Amino acid sequence: MASSFPGSIDNFTDPLSNSALSSPSHSGQHSDLNDAVEKIETYMGLVKVIPTSVSSAGGTAATLAANGTVTIGTGNTSVTVSGAFSSLYDSYKIVLSGGTSSATNVLRVTFGSATTAYYWSFLYSVYGTTTASADTGNNAGFINYCGQLSPVGNAAEINVMNPFLVANTYVTSATYFGGGTYGGSLNGGHSSAVSHTSFTLTCNAGTMTGGSIRVYGYRN
Repeated sequence: MASSFPGSIDNFTDPLSNSALSSPSHSGQHSDLNDAVEKIETYMGLVKVIPTSVSSAGGTAATLAANGTVTIGTGNTSVTVSGAFSSLYDSYKIVLSGGTSSATNVLRVTFGSATTAYYWSFLYSVYGTTTASADTGNNAGFINYCGQLSPVGNAAEINVMNPFLVANTYVTSATYFGGGTYGGSLNGGHSSAVSHTSFTLTCNAGTMTGGSIRVYGYRN
């Protein structure tokens, strides 16, 4: 029975402890399971990326584990993750979790060596009010408000579209300000038709200590 996933969930016949190798077919079982696993690998959503290298600035060096997890290190103002984007995926998710910062602030992102042509809009409201506010960047040197930095915990979840394609790169993120002051949504991008393989996360102020960065590709 060939796998019918993702159209429906497979219902394989489980052999009993006293079943003969031909009932159900032993070779058929292996073939069916191989087919199912291959389809899962093809259709699964997020796949963890193994970057090629990492560097940092300001403190104890960030490190890259064999499983692709970046450990931020101590007292770093920025962390650059190289070999993060490739032709395997068009869209990615960057996740920063754990660790603390020396100041309550927000996180910036840049791509490759690009220092201009970043455009972004951050729409937010102060907690306890109903007034909407905004901050923007027009041909800026970075995209701001990509995550929260706080002495009690850092966090970011950044969606990146088209970084490796020779096209504009787009970014979305939701940010809760670490001081418990406001929250909002970021939309922006790098307006230049170039291919990027790396990104840099930078503190808007202060330094980061501890925590990890992981990169996931959305299966095409």
